[in-house]
Order: sequence, then structure tokens, then C-alpha cells
Amino acid sequence: MPRARGVVSTDVPPRGARGPAAVRPESGVVVLDVVFLAVTVAIFALVALVAKGVEKMGPEARPSSARPTGRGGERS
Repeated sequence: MPRARGVVSTDVPPRGARGPAAVRPESGVVVLDVVFLAVTVAIFALVALVAKGVEKMGPEARPSSARPTGRGGERS
């Protein structure tokens, strides 16, 4: 009897056989996705508010003025 070459598997479905039907995610998984997105948006909004508050706490921006030249003379 000749030996089979390569890997022989009995778990391979015959050609043309369809796989299992598409599985819909459970409703709990969808809710977790929505909660994750909402929390992510809320964190970015909070960081933006903190950045705006820190910006308001700083000194007012002044227009730049002519500065005296240091050692080395005139620079262009």
C-alpha cells in the first residue's frame, strides 16, 4: 500500500461546502464598544478643556521688541 504524502487531515470539509453562518456579536459586546467610544471622546474633551484653562492662566502674550545685542556685535 503506498504511503500518503504530505499532511492528511480528516477535518477539511469537502469542496463547495459552506462554512458556518456569519456570527453576529452579542449585544453586550456592542454596548462595550459604544461605551469605549464615548469614554474616549470624553477624555479628549477633558484634555482640551484643561489645555484651554492652562492657556488662560499664563501671562498675556506681548509683541516682541528689539532686544539688545550681546557679545559678538550686530546680527542680521
